[in-house]
Amino acid sequence: MSKKLLLINPSQYPRSAKMTLASVLRLQPASLAYLAALTPSDWDIKIVDENIEPLLFEDADLVGITAYTNNAPRAYEISRLYRQRGTKTVIGGVHASMLCDEAARYADSVVIGEAESVWPRLLSDFENNELGRFYRGERVCLENLVWPRRDLYSSRYVVKAFVQTARGCPNDCEFCSVTALNGHTYRQRPAENVLDELEAIDSKNLFFTDDNFLGYGKNAEERAIQLFRGMKERGLGKRWGSQVGIDVANNSDLLKYAKEAGCFGVFIGFESLSEETLRSMSKGRNLKVGPRNYKEVVKKIRAHGIAVVGAFVFGGDGDTKDVFPRTAEFILDSKIDAEQLTIMTPLPGTRLYSRLQQEERLLRTNYPHDWEYYDFGEVVFRPRYLTPDELREGVLQVYKDTTGRTTSLRRALDTAIRVRTLYAAANAYMWNRGYSSAWRRKYEYMKNADRFAPQQSCVVHPVAHGASPEEELVESH
Repeated sequence: MSKKLLLINPSQYPRSAKMTLASVLRLQPASLAYLAALTPSDWDIKIVDENIEPLLFEDADLVGITAYTNNAPRAYEISRLYRQRGTKTVIGGVHASMLCDEAARYADSVVIGEAESVWPRLLSDFENNELGRFYRGERVCLENLVWPRRDLYSSRYVVKAFVQTARGCPNDCEFCSVTALNGHTYRQRPAENVLDELEAIDSKNLFFTDDNFLGYGKNAEERAIQLFRGMKERGLGKRWGSQVGIDVANNSDLLKYAKEAGCFGVFIGFESLSEETLRSMSKGRNLKVGPRNYKEVVKKIRAHGIAVVGAFVFGGDGDTKDVFPRTAEFILDSKIDAEQLTIMTPLPGTRLYSRLQQEERLLRTNYPHDWEYYDFGEVVFRPRYLTPDELREGVLQVYKDTTGRTTSLRRALDTAIRVRTLYAAANAYMWNRGYSSAWRRKYEYMKNADRFAPQQSCVVHPVAHGASPEEELVESH
């Protein structure tokens, strides 16, 4: 009789908040599909993503849970409920990797780092009733990266396929945990290996999940061009988007080949119009380009028929009240096709978290319950020049100024005309309206629930404070 493995991606938001930020794109949880691919064939495997379908707590022999910081409380709750039934649980992901001792209080086993190198051993230990407390994964070579089990995903995802071609980042942005998890070395899969995987994917639409798909340096750019040429030569006919660095606009050939290979849009972290804020973030690449040249970046990319989604982070140490109208004006004047606005969030494992903790500026420190607020939409620290209310309301106002129904339609029409892609225009409209609507719902929920007022103490409490894990979770839900 086969054993049952249940792999779970917990809900990222409180159910009572009626939030849908996680479902605007509905990206598949990639890590779970990679683990499924490494699981022996005598296991019966199921993937459940709570962001798009309910978790029914069906029976399983082993439960694996992945978690970001803001859904860690839900991950712990799921693990607790399964452990009460006598089912062994494993927790991994970036949050567990950064706070492995915390995670170990709520699960039978914790995977730290990249799980591929330890997953087969973990399963073997489980079968021999020798499951370890911690498994520390190594940063794997990507030349022979297994193809993920996409067949286990629900059909309800907007983007039907994801592809990962590289890991790691040589940058060291203060607010980012990518380097802590995946390292500073940019590891790449061979172009031919990626092309073979793309050819095996049925879906026309896909998203490259690399933190920077086009990489860093001349060799990475040459590999990207090789990949784009291969996609065209094989006639794959894919339509795709990806995250890229702001300096992609400097390489006209790369943009040309990307468009010919089916690129319809790129996601760029502009982050801020303030050089002071960019310096505090350690955004060296953005500073090198300079906020004064951001409009030219957008213009060059759109000239190749590629839409631009711009990401902006508010609450940095250089931000004052004028950052909100300035950003709204820039978004509309630059003709960015869509935007994502977030509040700076100090995630555990980042230099930002360590600095704000040292400066006693953290406002939400009742862990693990308060990790729920670390969702990029709530203020969990004391800004330097803004009050928490000014920061929340400022972001909401930028959304109001740039993503109203009429404004979004006008922007989508401009995308259709200038980028010359109806698909990109439709996606830009849905993105703008979806994120704006989700932000407004969150704002109203938090306001009506009177949850704006953070706890008075700004001193970080230790994770352990005398209560058992079960008592903590019961109290917090």
